[in-house]
Amino acid sequence: MNINMISVDSSSISSIGYKRRTMLVKFLTGRTYQYKKVPRLVFDDFVKSSSKGAYFNNDIRNSYLEKEV
Repeated sequence: MNINMISVDSSSISSIGYKRRTMLVKFLTGRTYQYKKVPRLVFDDFVKSSSKGAYFNNDIRNSYLEKEV
């Protein structure tokens, strides 16, 4: 699945993308993780959040099936 990534202003996250309830998060380390069954609202709130790292840690990490890609 080809997902367009958008750059974000974060001290830990480089870019994020979303398509068909699948979200990709690329970290500044170069590692990219895929999260399945993510509601669009969660992605939209992630994009709008003032702290991407805090939002990721509080609302995404450990909440959705994670796989390194």
